[in-house]
Amino acid sequence: MLHFFRNHFGMTVSIVIALILSICMSATAIVWDKLTFSIELLLRNWGTAFLTIMLISLLLPVKMMGDAFAGKLGLKHDTLPFGLVSNLVPTLFYNTGATLILVGVNVGFGAPYYWNAFWADFFVMFVVSYVLSLIAERIGMLVAKKACQPLQPHL
Repeated sequence: MLHFFRNHFGMTVSIVIALILSICMSATAIVWDKLTFSIELLLRNWGTAFLTIMLISLLLPVKMMGDAFAGKLGLKHDTLPFGLVSNLVPTLFYNTGATLILVGVNVGFGAPYYWNAFWADFFVMFVVSYVLSLIAERIGMLVAKKACQPLQPHL
């Protein structure tokens, strides 16, 4: 538990990824489901998706699991094929969790058409999440490298 949060670098990357994914997933959910756009709905969906993604990041080492999966396939670290495969596992967990919760928040967890709504959103959200996770990971790494530099003493 909390494997990726053992250091500031991993925490920074996870927060950046969660921010980017959650805002894009919330906007996609509104557009794809043809909901009436409002700032309140966008913020509610964003907060829900962000919290869900962060909780998954805290509870499961999904990025490490993705890296291990890509490694078991014999892919070399820091290559495009490795990045494409290693991002499948976190995207599957983040997307599934966020989609389950967002559908429940927007249509009701007890709605008779909950699972139909979930499956209608799942694959679109997966594609959006996967593409954005590739971009968000790069942005998160850049931010973390800049933010987590060792402090230099001022003389």
